[in-house]
Amino acid sequence: MKKNRRARYCRRAAALSVVLLFTTACAPDPDELVEGQEPYLRFCASCHGNEGGGKPPAFPPIAGSEWLDLGPDAIALVVLGGLSGEIEVAGRTYRGYMPPMRQLSDQEIAGLLGYIGRAWTDWERLPEPARIAELRPLVAGNRPTQGLDGLEALLEQVPAE
Repeated sequence: MKKNRRARYCRRAAALSVVLLFTTACAPDPDELVEGQEPYLRFCASCHGNEGGGKPPAFPPIAGSEWLDLGPDAIALVVLGGLSGEIEVAGRTYRGYMPPMRQLSDQEIAGLLGYIGRAWTDWERLPEPARIAELRPLVAGNRPTQGLDGLEALLEQVPAE
């Protein structure tokens, strides 16, 4: 009996060692990351994927998403205020939930949106921390934005730059 228990623990230890080896060996080197990629990987990639491809059926892609055409203010509002309800992205329906990320600093949000802007869009301007600070009161204390209609209604309240 002791031998079986020892063998089971050894197998578990070996499996854990392999997992740790792969997770640490596959972690990106911070020196190789482009500007804004670190906060994207830390706060967004677990749902939207390292390459922005999403994880259907709950998490839509960012790369190739028509939502990026709404511009950096819209995406900043989604990050700040969250998003719930049924949405369509790239012809596919998603019923996921994105929590508000108000705990992130204006600098972190501007950085990750800058990364998104450089990686997957051709936005004319990238968001600055001061702009994130201007948008923050629009979602303060609110529940997550309800789908595209809710986001478009929120965009009508955005102050001009």
